[in-house]
Amino acid sequence: MDALTSFAPLIALVALVCTATTLGTVPIKKFIQVQEAKHELKHGSPGFFRTLSGWIIIVLWLAAIWFIASIIGDWWAFGDLGDAIARSFRRLEILLHILSALGDG
Repeated sequence: MDALTSFAPLIALVALVCTATTLGTVPIKKFIQVQEAKHELKHGSPGFFRTLSGWIIIVLWLAAIWFIASIIGDWWAFGDLGDAIARSFRRLEILLHILSALGDG
């Protein structure tokens, strides 16, 4: 059982990559379709705003992946999942400040 415990962060990392890929495929595909159609649209058109919303989805997706990966990395480095989750709340606060700043701009 000790060998499984030492590989748990690696298993979690593989699960994170698989889940992120599965969940991220649809928004990225939609975003690419919007970008391909963008060359025909002018600034201020509905397509321009759809492009912005596509970027927001990508940023939120990347932020979620970064947040979960930081927990897994912390868990792997220090070996204590409970403390890694406790430290993740501080990271979440920083991440929310960054996203808030991006939303204001």
